[in-house]
Amino acid sequence: MQDPVLQRHLKGHRGKLTGLSFNPEGTRFVTSSVDHSAIVWTNNEQVRCMRFEAHTDVVNDVCWSPDGRIIASVSKDRSVKIWVPSMLGNCDEFRGHTSNVRSVDFDPTGKKLLTASDDKTVKLWKVTRKQFLSSFIGHTNWVRCARFSPNGKMIASCADDRSLKLFDPATGQCIHTFHDQKGAGCKVAWHPDSSLVAIALDNCRVKIFDINIRKLIQYYRIYDGAVNTLDFHPSGNFLLTGSDDGVTKVIDLLEGRQIFTLTGHRGPVTAVKFSKDGQLFATGSEDCHVMLWKANLDGESAQNSLYSPDTSCELTKLEGGERKLSFNRDVSEALADDDESSFNCNKENLPDTSIFVDASKTENFKISDAVEVSE
Repeated sequence: MQDPVLQRHLKGHRGKLTGLSFNPEGTRFVTSSVDHSAIVWTNNEQVRCMRFEAHTDVVNDVCWSPDGRIIASVSKDRSVKIWVPSMLGNCDEFRGHTSNVRSVDFDPTGKKLLTASDDKTVKLWKVTRKQFLSSFIGHTNWVRCARFSPNGKMIASCADDRSLKLFDPATGQCIHTFHDQKGAGCKVAWHPDSSLVAIALDNCRVKIFDINIRKLIQYYRIYDGAVNTLDFHPSGNFLLTGSDDGVTKVIDLLEGRQIFTLTGHRGPVTAVKFSKDGQLFATGSEDCHVMLWKANLDGESAQNSLYSPDTSCELTKLEGGERKLSFNRDVSEALADDDESSFNCNKENLPDTSIFVDASKTENFKISDAVEVSE
């Protein structure tokens, strides 16, 4: 496995990055910012990018549709906007939340839209008719993030009430709630097989839950600041994270340890995302910069399984060379939250042996400016 390599270093936003999403082909990606704008970037250095400025306040999140035709963005101005990523693209607006809208996500079909808000609700919309379908209630504080599972059969949301909730989009019912003793969730992400959900916490932690048995199976306490964002590699074997300590970490989930520590941003890392094929990933920061990386994580087989529930927590080698990480069924979330305890399901207290990659020392650490294009 080779180290990640910085491909492009971009600057066009005038404020902190808040969200990031690739198109299905991985040739373009869109970012959102507190500067009230979203920018569509292209991986081709010869093609300039485009700025979308229809929101009147902070843009909190963006999401490219599965078919690649439209982008959704949400803002502190309480609106959800659907727009075409072209110079003359159309823009439609959804309104239904009564407060700041924090996150947006398309379902796998691209026909439905999910939003989360400071009004303590998660809402489901039908894209084609701008039709409100239902609200998911139960959170008692601001909802920071809500995401569809890859198979579209479940919704995960996290809020400042220190809970991670699972909802059934068909019935609107809350299926299960994971409570955290010390940290509130900033972002949630689904494993590609829809069986696991990860949460980034403001108390410098990352937790991964198995939704079938409703247990905590992995826990990472390897950060020096709040974890703001995270994303699974399409193979399901790696997790990309960004935190307030200004670094991006790549975790090997099969080995249960960080393998790469990436620096270069001059502020908290606030947005990370893999491309759909896993070949690239992008990072955004409070320093207003965007970095596009070549992932170089192809060495692992997508057929490897993250865990096996049959044995206690250890890395095992199975027939055919597949690696599986098992876990201890008896580990409780309370034990994981206890800083004085010895949490035995993940080696979070081992010294950092990850490979250090400093983007600022590469020849690609140069800044390109975005074209000022208003929609």
